[in-house]
Amino acid sequence: MEEQRKYLTEDELTRFLRGIESVRDTAIFTVSYWRGLRASEVGQLRLSDWDRTEHRLFVHRGKGSISGSYPLSPPENRALKAWYRKRGAAPGPLFPTRQGTKGVCRQMVFVLYLRYAIRAGLPQSLQHPHCLKHSIGTHLAGQIDVMAIKDWLGHEDIRSSLVYSRFRSRERDKAAALVFDQLS
Repeated sequence: MEEQRKYLTEDELTRFLRGIESVRDTAIFTVSYWRGLRASEVGQLRLSDWDRTEHRLFVHRGKGSISGSYPLSPPENRALKAWYRKRGAAPGPLFPTRQGTKGVCRQMVFVLYLRYAIRAGLPQSLQHPHCLKHSIGTHLAGQIDVMAIKDWLGHEDIRSSLVYSRFRSRERDKAAALVFDQLS
């Protein structure tokens, strides 16, 4: 049986994020991608987890992964600042439900992701939010070493991070560049 791709290409990710109209949803999925969040972890984020001065976010990981404080990327900072202007400074969940007392639930993250994935024309096999975690892991695999990926994604076990090097690796890209230079 052929293994299906579990991550978005950079182009698919761009199409997905550009198709989101809501400021809140843009922040949800931008942070979900860059932090490698599971759908259940999105609703656990609190406004107090975001250090707006230091541009950091404390991520509460589930499933035995390691929680921690992470520096935010420029896209995350922009998305969170735009959301903060609309959300306001009231304490509580970073991404509250309409009632405002709880964080957005896992099921709603799935519903929203599916809406935007269809809009972006993503293949059916990539129409679930967990592929954002696979996407950042794969995108990082060609850029940083596996120990840095392990830390970035909060993996307890290095084997969880090694999976991404099956799809991309610095060594594979370096070898291809060498071969292409010699044969071109």
